[in-house]
Amino acid sequence: MRLTVLSSGSSGNAAYVEPTAGPGVLVDAGVSCRKLVKLLGLVGRSLDDVGALLLTHGHGDHTAGVPRLTRECGVPVYSAPGVGEELGARLVEPEEALALGALEAVFFEVPHDTPTYGLRISDGETAAAIATDLGEVPEAAMSRMRGVEAAVIEANHDEDWLWGGSYPRELKRRVASPVGHLSNAQAVGTALALVPHGLKDLVLAHLSEKNNSPARACGTARSVLRSAGHADLRVRAAVAGRPTPWIEVGEPLAGREYVYRYTAGYEPSSRPSAAGAGDRLFEVE
Repeated sequence: MRLTVLSSGSSGNAAYVEPTAGPGVLVDAGVSCRKLVKLLGLVGRSLDDVGALLLTHGHGDHTAGVPRLTRECGVPVYSAPGVGEELGARLVEPEEALALGALEAVFFEVPHDTPTYGLRISDGETAAAIATDLGEVPEAAMSRMRGVEAAVIEANHDEDWLWGGSYPRELKRRVASPVGHLSNAQAVGTALALVPHGLKDLVLAHLSEKNNSPARACGTARSVLRSAGHADLRVRAAVAGRPTPWIEVGEPLAGREYVYRYTAGYEPSSRPSAAGAGDRLFEVE
């Protein structure tokens, strides 16, 4: 099984997971259908490779492309209650296993200010978890993520940047609340709890353009992981409009530290949008 986060952030979210054979699944479609086609093309895939769409929650940055996908492409949509009914989604109860060809998906509840779910996706041999848009990670959600080899976890903000930034105070409180968004520290804390259970790949997702950066998020995670003796865990940040490299779920760790050096366009001093970045987003050292 392998996955890529096609785009992540307030401008639109989508990920793609595929088994070794057969169609894959999209997790969210928060960009236009036209842009989704382009993003899939960047990783060598097309809408013909998509067997189903799974929705984590109903905000527009996760659902913008759904109507056209269902209307013109006939992609079946699945969601847990409270998320996709108005979009024609087929409802799946939380904790109920959903068979999708060679893959199996399970929705699990996460705390946010609207009905929101994480996903555990497995091919029977390896497993991955996707949990974005959540204010904290309760034990019930953590139990669903234990044993995954790859995890896409929200790292929305750096706490110092959030509280020292330009957001109105009420918005800052909402973001930092238990039904808001995870900080870098909370994301890496979640990863640390998953490492003893087999985690090898961590993707930091849903980064705020104003209160975070890929360099800041990955730097925080690498520092904490290194101090805890897990410098070889592979850490990446997902950004808007650029797919992550393919993640081969379960690939053994190489016994060395992975350092992703982001281009100058993603340094905290400027923090432009991903759409304005150059062709090379990051390098691996």
